[in-house]
Amino acid sequence: MDIGARIERRRVTTPVSTLVVEWSALSPVIHVSNPVGRGSTLEQLLDALDPLFDDRLPPNIHLHGPPGAGKSALVSALFSHLSDRLSPMHGTIQTTTRGGNEGNFHFVYIDARRSSTVFRLYRSILDALTDEHVPERGVGTGVLRQKLAATVTHSDPDVVVAVDHVDENETLASGEVLELFDEMSESLSVLTVGREPATADRTLGIAAYSTHELADIITERASQGLQQGVLEHTQVKTLAEWAEGDAHDALAALFGAVTVAVQSDSNRIHDQYLKTAMEAVPRDGVPLGIVLSLPKNRRCVLAKLLELDGGERSSVETSATAIADDTNLSTGTVTRYLYELAEAGILERVAATNSERSGRHPSKLEPRFPTFAFRALHEE
Repeated sequence: MDIGARIERRRVTTPVSTLVVEWSALSPVIHVSNPVGRGSTLEQLLDALDPLFDDRLPPNIHLHGPPGAGKSALVSALFSHLSDRLSPMHGTIQTTTRGGNEGNFHFVYIDARRSSTVFRLYRSILDALTDEHVPERGVGTGVLRQKLAATVTHSDPDVVVAVDHVDENETLASGEVLELFDEMSESLSVLTVGREPATADRTLGIAAYSTHELADIITERASQGLQQGVLEHTQVKTLAEWAEGDAHDALAALFGAVTVAVQSDSNRIHDQYLKTAMEAVPRDGVPLGIVLSLPKNRRCVLAKLLELDGGERSSVETSATAIADDTNLSTGTVTRYLYELAEAGILERVAATNSERSGRHPSKLEPRFPTFAFRALHEE
């Protein structure tokens, strides 16, 4: 948001009963079109992608950095802007120093959390490149690979694919992703994005945000999503220092604090709301993007688990029974889901200390994700 936009917003904004102007501006799972504080990394990415501006495919690239460092925000925004300028469906880029580009590239951004298998990855890319119906089932992965290879090879615009969130527990490995497109390499290049370094033609690293950069991000989001004056500068500083460079955690805590304030019918975000929300964001927890990409029935089980009281959450068995009673799922199915979610690290099994049983204590389940933000976003 530029200076003029900020001034106009203050002129036209009238007091209303709610403190929220735009929920999406506060959401930790929605990326803005122009990320804050990543100018130097953007320039490095543009350097790596520079062949595009001479109508040539760039090399395969891998971008890596810690959680919450803005990798997804940067790459998704960059691909959107490149598509607007270099894709044939949007137009061309005009310069005075380089040859006119006629829009000879398709840009496809894929979230590997939602395309976690080879079949889903091929299907997602093919669906983005063609207007034809791409089946979700009933065909083999090999058939999709052949169709995608034919589409890429015979398409005039070359293809640049970004595959985000590689090398996670439930997603494809970066090396595997590159191998999947070996036979298409003359017409397709890949940008993989993950937390760890990986082999590629070119690798780029991104550091965690500084406290100052994180404060700028929080301030920018709050200026777009909240009424003026409901979040104080000292609270921004507190949140930025607490998050230790992780924008996801900072925004998840802010979003949670806003939901607490709204539920309390408050016109401000009090320090206690912020403290409560920060306590609901576990350190080294699971990003909301992973949790929200789960199948609907798993998300429903998680939501119901958060509604249970202490007695109902005293063990996996009591939790499963209570959830099954409130859904159309059987106790056995819920139990299986809970153990699978614990195995994936989304829930943590903790020994129950108040059990009256002798011998080994049963375990209860604790969430490893931001609970306030999940409740609000799951209900959308």
